[in-house]
Amino acid sequence: MAGLGAAAILVAALVAWNALRPIEIAPVQVIASSFSEGTPPEIPWPDQGQAAVGAAVGGQGSGVLAASPNATPQPTGSVAKVMTALVVLEERPLRVGEQGPTILVTEQDVQDYRQMLAQGQSVVPVVAGEVLTEYQALQGLLLPSANNFALMLARWASGSLQQHLDRMSAEARRLGMTQTAFADASGFSPQTRSTPSDLIRLGEAAMRNPVIAQIVDQPEAVLPVAGVVYNVNAVLGQDGIVGIKTGNTPEAGGCYLFAATDRLDDGREILLFGAVQGMETLRDAFVAAEALLRVMRLTLEIRHIVHHYQVVGYYQAPWGASTDVIATRDVDLALWPGAAVSVTLHARPISPPAARGTTVGSLHLVVGGASYDVPVVTVRTVPGPSIPARLTRVSW
Repeated sequence: MAGLGAAAILVAALVAWNALRPIEIAPVQVIASSFSEGTPPEIPWPDQGQAAVGAAVGGQGSGVLAASPNATPQPTGSVAKVMTALVVLEERPLRVGEQGPTILVTEQDVQDYRQMLAQGQSVVPVVAGEVLTEYQALQGLLLPSANNFALMLARWASGSLQQHLDRMSAEARRLGMTQTAFADASGFSPQTRSTPSDLIRLGEAAMRNPVIAQIVDQPEAVLPVAGVVYNVNAVLGQDGIVGIKTGNTPEAGGCYLFAATDRLDDGREILLFGAVQGMETLRDAFVAAEALLRVMRLTLEIRHIVHHYQVVGYYQAPWGASTDVIATRDVDLALWPGAAVSVTLHARPISPPAARGTTVGSLHLVVGGASYDVPVVTVRTVPGPSIPARLTRVSW
């Protein structure tokens, strides 16, 4: 009898454990594919230098669509000032229409200006006691390409040049710019280096900042001491070009990070990006940019990769409960014909009861050099199993 009592206790314990142990349902993937359509176009890469191109639709960048073969890190020239401006605005944010806090020009700033002028660097005159707004300083940095403004802004925004360089490097890592190094804030140093693909990533990030996008599209500005200063981007406004930054030093040659607008048939705007490095002259960089833009306008396609409410997976419980998993937004990307697109569902197991609309993971897209994660949610509530089902379950 004692043995039967012990067995009954053991059975009761097992039944209770079976009823109470956790339940998880693994997702089933519906979308998991890699596909490409069409034949890639012939791209007019510059013979002498190196280049890359990208595009963005509705703020969604397609990353690097293509890059010239065997690109290596090379000096960027003043294109580096785009990262300087981006970090300044991260440290001291501005909204469009704001001038921001003031910057007092010091004797040290004047000495830096004189030293850079003597070295033949690109500078804008300043005097001790001059007061610039943050917005004006950014205009001086990005339009006439003042190296002295790069140093002044770096110290003002971050406390020291080295701290600003550290923040520039951290931002480069965040953007996936794995082949970029910053030795100064202006790009005058030949040790400030990058590749066209990395510069495309920088350009996309910069143009998502409305203050930078506004400034680089300005032909001129007025500063307190220097007066009228002009944008050194000589092809601004031509062929839809709205920025971004030129560079030109003996070591870097002619460099150009550019963005240009185009209009889709449905009225949406597409932003075309390109980066050219290592040309003999800046004029050569402009010519190379024009050739790349021409091909992009003729061959880029807008592809509807994912649509809102698209079923991308589902959960199926052993006791009969189930729910589809859907994408929460559209994804339209500008792509070359032949561009490879990889789509994978990254969803976690769920523990019922799970409410309708529960975010369970994301749809992970990889397109060229860019990746995107679209949140996915459940369509229906997933109830837990009944008590009898819990008591009698074996494998779940």
